[in-house]
Amino acid sequence: MQSSYNDFSKVQSQTINNTMDMVIKSCDIMIENIKFKIGDHDEKNQNQLNPNIIRILDIGSSHGRNSIIPINLIISTVLKQFPNQCFEVYHEDLPENNFSLLFKEISDNKNSYIKLSNQIYFYGIGNSFYNQLVPSNTIDYVFSFSASHWSNYHVSFHYDPDSIGVYCKHRSKEYKQYCIDILYKNFSLRAKELKKGGIFMLTVMNENENENENENENETPTSSTTTTTTTTTSNENNVLYELFKLSKTVWKQMANENLISMNEVDKMIIPINFYRKDEILDSIKMVENDYGLKLISIKLHLQKFSDSHDSMILSDQEKSEILFSYMNAACETSLKNFINGDQTTKDSLYQLFISKFINQIKISPIKNIENLFSYYSIILEKD
Repeated sequence: MQSSYNDFSKVQSQTINNTMDMVIKSCDIMIENIKFKIGDHDEKNQNQLNPNIIRILDIGSSHGRNSIIPINLIISTVLKQFPNQCFEVYHEDLPENNFSLLFKEISDNKNSYIKLSNQIYFYGIGNSFYNQLVPSNTIDYVFSFSASHWSNYHVSFHYDPDSIGVYCKHRSKEYKQYCIDILYKNFSLRAKELKKGGIFMLTVMNENENENENENENETPTSSTTTTTTTTTSNENNVLYELFKLSKTVWKQMANENLISMNEVDKMIIPINFYRKDEILDSIKMVENDYGLKLISIKLHLQKFSDSHDSMILSDQEKSEILFSYMNAACETSLKNFINGDQTTKDSLYQLFISKFINQIKISPIKNIENLFSYYSIILEKD
């Protein structure tokens, strides 16, 4: 049985909490754009009815608990300006996502956004966000937290013989261009879906590159600056890389015990990209030129283990087990896709993997679990 993402997603929840100021800023921009379109320039008339439904698109909703946080903020902010506003909320995830858990969370959670008004309607979309999800020019606000790093399973230069993560010991020109292209595809599809004046708020995982500490991270750049084509990355020292590396080791042990074929293990990959800032900016510049989706703000964050846990009282083993539970909840379905056999076989082998992994970190836990990853929060607006 798949782990419940709702129960093991504190890191993702903290990512959202860390960007609430950006959500407020972007929501204010959206509201001003709506007021302008309905001709409301007068402060005394700012509570007039917006005749149009406000549509919100949630990219990578999973089982819904984390999505409720920003949607609550967006809807409550809009209701202060338009008390009788009608909303439609679209939750996107892959078809294999458990949408029953998603709908149950939205309906039963006492803090759910549907408690804010009786004019809120919600829907599920079982599709990849690398496809257009809704008709063009229909969405007012898109958000994507802890989702835009997911990529394609079937790109040969991704495979790392030592890890289930993306191979990126050296950032080749080919891989760099792939990162730009796949970001551009995501951004351009959202640009098509957005109304004029609509907002795309997202987070993008960063590879922990060394940036100038004096750089103003909130400054909106006027142009992108790509300066390198081959760069040695820091992912080998990254906690997530160590987690992915240990996972591959355990799967190889299972192959050596003839529990699974080495061919299946060799193909296993968690298709997560850690993007560089220049790749992000290049993609945004392209989509602004092609679709009018412009950069409003970009800010760098560091996700720490201690942001969501009391590190002082936890052992290395306990930290490793917690971190593994997060990875497992997010990646279980992806890894099972590489296991041959029926669902019972996949479930059985995966449970064995979990047991062996836990035993492994009891013997040799991951050390120095604190700085997990860095990421950019980004606001884009459609002109």
